[in-house]
Amino acid sequence: MPTLQDVARLAGCSTATVSKVLSNTPYVAEDTRARVLEAVRQLNYRPNLAGRALSRGRTHIIGVVFPYVYDHIFRDPLVLAIVEGIENVLTDQGYSILLSTPRMTPEAADPMFEQLLRSGYVDGMIAIDSVPESNLAALADAYRVPLVVLGYHDTPYQVHCDDYAGGQLMMNYLLRLGHRKIGIIRIPEAKNIAVDERWRGICDALLAAGIDPATLPTAEGDYSTRSGAAAAAHLLERHPQLTAIASLNDRMAIGALQKLHELGRTVPDDISVIGYDNLTLSEMTSPPLTTVSQHASTLGERSAQMLLQVLHNEQPSIAVIAPTLRERASCAPLRAVDFAASRQS
Repeated sequence: MPTLQDVARLAGCSTATVSKVLSNTPYVAEDTRARVLEAVRQLNYRPNLAGRALSRGRTHIIGVVFPYVYDHIFRDPLVLAIVEGIENVLTDQGYSILLSTPRMTPEAADPMFEQLLRSGYVDGMIAIDSVPESNLAALADAYRVPLVVLGYHDTPYQVHCDDYAGGQLMMNYLLRLGHRKIGIIRIPEAKNIAVDERWRGICDALLAAGIDPATLPTAEGDYSTRSGAAAAAHLLERHPQLTAIASLNDRMAIGALQKLHELGRTVPDDISVIGYDNLTLSEMTSPPLTTVSQHASTLGERSAQMLLQVLHNEQPSIAVIAPTLRERASCAPLRAVDFAASRQS
């Protein structure tokens, strides 16, 4: 098994310099850093993280894990707000966070991630995970690493927004405004339990109002602004009479706003738009976006607080955060003439 000295010899530097590179310490020359990392790769060197952890007792490092990785995940405002909430709580208690994006499948775990669990380098983990096929919880249990899941999962310690109530909230709001010709921008089922719960809430709100959800036109997006614009164009091309669009996240709703502007449709005079997430960006759109807030920063804070409770041998209960409606300027009551027409159609 290669040693630290072997890496130093191959890289042509001291063992102290190798340690600095492996610890991601700044002020190491870039060419030196590159030589060390190449030596690590060639030798397949693995640091003895367990030894470091044991030498210091508890590491005061918490892993923040994203088993479901998509493009630009760390530029997603929702993710950034969650991580900020986690970090605010943990740094106040003397902890650092380590971000990890392992590739998880039901059949296999990311080898490097499994090594991290085995090493004892992290005191606990927070997983931002509403993906049903992830085997993260089983791995954490196998290696006795305390785990809190921010999302829906079959684990004892979890924090999530009541997305079912959020779906009802957004649809009931449009119905109260008189809208019946509503297009919905969805995300494919089984990709994310939280989004599925929003859809279930929307459907039940419609059923309670005597409307068959199957009669409402839908278009699929992939969370992105671009897909929201494409979905809005698709909906209006086939259903130009729509008076409202409900999007299952803010980024797609923002894309819909942009497309409606391109098409010459005035929001909210011609058509209303509602999103879900309450991203900071939703306050800056034109017009500002009405949305459902799932309180992302609070979700992060509560998950960190729960993990600290577990680390202190407490037994916290599952935490469910209630969503709230953020009324801005992208929705308006249906005009009386339009309302009468919608009731007749």
